[in-house]
Amino acid sequence: MKNAAMGALVYELLFEVYRKMEYDRKGGFIQSFPDENDVLREAFYHEFTGRWEWSAGTLEEVGVLKPFKSNSRMWGPYFYPVMTLDECAEADFSEYETFDNYCVAMFSFQHLLYGFALHGRVDLSFRSSRFPDAVASKDDIFVDADPGIIFDDARFEEKVLQRWRTLEVRCIYRKGDAASAS
Repeated sequence: MKNAAMGALVYELLFEVYRKMEYDRKGGFIQSFPDENDVLREAFYHEFTGRWEWSAGTLEEVGVLKPFKSNSRMWGPYFYPVMTLDECAEADFSEYETFDNYCVAMFSFQHLLYGFALHGRVDLSFRSSRFPDAVASKDDIFVDADPGIIFDDARFEEKVLQRWRTLEVRCIYRKGDAASAS
């Protein structure tokens, strides 16, 4: 069994957050709010959409996204990234390297992926430049197909969803945390 590293999946999820924020910025939809130190930051808004909610949850649990404290101007779940993509690429996420965490992160990634895939074919124009080497080549859910990369739904079902469905709490935990045992 070959699994992508948690750090590689976290990077891809954060890449998508930044991509969505850029899209919102270009469309004039980006909002800014003060963080806990009254520093104005652009907000990632997950729009109550499953693919963004799961990603935000995963990134919050590993400390990459932080929620804004709610105030009267805010309605809904707004977050801000606490690191850049370069910082994320260098960060050590080894304390989260468990199969359960991998399943939660891959489930989150699959939700995002299917917003930008057709018949399982991964649209590489929506992925980071790191994706083919850091994720697809390291994980047996992805199949190299000419041209491109295919997401293998049957392998995802067998490897990730079977375990994911048995998890009582579908969150990311540090290795050894009692809460991570299900």
